[in-house]
Amino acid sequence: MRAKGDTDELPLRILLHMSLALILAPLLVVKVLVARHQPGSRGLLFALGITIFTLSSSLVTMNIASFLLRNAKSDAVSPVTSTIFVLVVFAAIGTLFLRRPSADVSSVIKDANALSRDGLSKVAAAQNPNVISLRLSRVGLQTHDSKILRFVVPRSERLSARPGQFLTFQWTIDGKEVFRSYSISSSPTQTGYVEIIPKRVPNGYVSVFLNDRTLPGLTVKARGPYGQFCFDETKHRRVVLIAAGSGITPIMSMLRYIDDLCISVDVTLIYCVRTQADVVFKTELTDLQSRLKTFRYIQVLSQPDPDWRGLSGRLTREVIKHEIENPASATFFLCGPALFMDHTRQLLENLQVDQSTILQESVGCAPNRPQAAVVAGPTQLEFARSGITCNLSPDDTVLEGAEMNAVSIPYGCRQGNCGTCATRLLSGNVRMEREEGLSEDLRVQGYILPCVSRALGDIRLDA
Repeated sequence: MRAKGDTDELPLRILLHMSLALILAPLLVVKVLVARHQPGSRGLLFALGITIFTLSSSLVTMNIASFLLRNAKSDAVSPVTSTIFVLVVFAAIGTLFLRRPSADVSSVIKDANALSRDGLSKVAAAQNPNVISLRLSRVGLQTHDSKILRFVVPRSERLSARPGQFLTFQWTIDGKEVFRSYSISSSPTQTGYVEIIPKRVPNGYVSVFLNDRTLPGLTVKARGPYGQFCFDETKHRRVVLIAAGSGITPIMSMLRYIDDLCISVDVTLIYCVRTQADVVFKTELTDLQSRLKTFRYIQVLSQPDPDWRGLSGRLTREVIKHEIENPASATFFLCGPALFMDHTRQLLENLQVDQSTILQESVGCAPNRPQAAVVAGPTQLEFARSGITCNLSPDDTVLEGAEMNAVSIPYGCRQGNCGTCATRLLSGNVRMEREEGLSEDLRVQGYILPCVSRALGDIRLDA
């Protein structure tokens, strides 16, 4: 206007329109950056979204309202009435966005926040009650003793997993139903399929079946995902992943997730195997090392070939101290056989690493631990809330006793890992084969895992 020699001032409406438009552009950029780099900041994203919506609506409304008010007939609706109508509409829209959750929703959220992260409860199980039917679409050779199985997730289902979680599969082998849990190796960003890596175990009933007899087209039921062994980009800025053997499976899900979303996080992987032939995801790990600038990959071979020039032998305190700068400031994820993780945890504690920063997930069977002997004869099992009393065989778990008497106890993995079946023991004693699914708080409160518990006498359960 100045170039044309026009000295008139811009109308107030035009000035306001231009100002709002100029404010809207940087807000959009900020929202995109927050959504990209801090997806967990839901409060900030919500505030930005409401602000952008308000500005956008104002930009449109001020022109339409000006036109309508300017052309309104004197004998029609008055400008004051029109203005009040517009304000009422905006107030109604704002109420929909800003209203508080209902009492029922608020109580569910409150209950969910009160749960221990290490021990899932019945509320968590109730939120995921569905059994997903998966179809095997691809079978591939991963190593000499493991295969990669890819299952298609039905379009009608939604598998919302976190990097590091597992599924509990209900396999049907020779007419017999068998439950086994397998970690998800695919990235959670891939919602159309899920992959697992079953390793062949000598005399392993399920692992032999999966490695030798499975063909594309097989359908299987799965529950989950379960587990608290998860990478969280909003909390973990520097992580060290230590895996042994097939323990690389959930670790791979984390690495693929980080790669898919280009998450800026300092990652070090220490992978312990016997020989080069036992390395799972060998090619992909090498590719990740060259592609991710903040990823360090270290192999430790316990039975190396003569030409191996890397680290060998058992994982030691010196190796961790040399490869990990300031280990006390990192979050550690351990996955492998239980004895390996016990050894590694001791090494980390010797390096003054806080126990709260060490997360772990077992693979294979729990180590044999000295336990009190199970009684020889049947014991009495009482379900206090259900009002049912029955006899329990020494060979049956408490969960199996509940199922035989139609007492509902939610469960997930049936192996003591997920903690879904955690139930309070009111009286008596049990022997638990493993306790990974119980947090310290639940142990103190007297909870047990019925899926891996056998009675040491008459017991009474809060179920």
